[in-house]
Amino acid sequence: MRADEFLVCYDYGMGGLWAVLIAPSEDAIKSKYPELSIASSQPAWMTDDRMARLRSEPLWLDDDPPTGILVALLADRDRA
Repeated sequence: MRADEFLVCYDYGMGGLWAVLIAPSEDAIKSKYPELSIASSQPAWMTDDRMARLRSEPLWLDDDPPTGILVALLADRDRA
């Protein structure tokens, strides 16, 4: 993965939503979306095809409005 690509997971309580997020750093992600976990490597269960799909449809840290798993994260944040 490129230096600005991060594999992230949003654990919504009954499972996890995965995405590749383009961001300048892990700190930038943690600052904006502390609910996200950042994977240090591709999980053993994740196929290379699945990883390729995530990388082909990345999310961007500063998208406005947010897309993908970030929509679910923000909806849950608003309910809390």
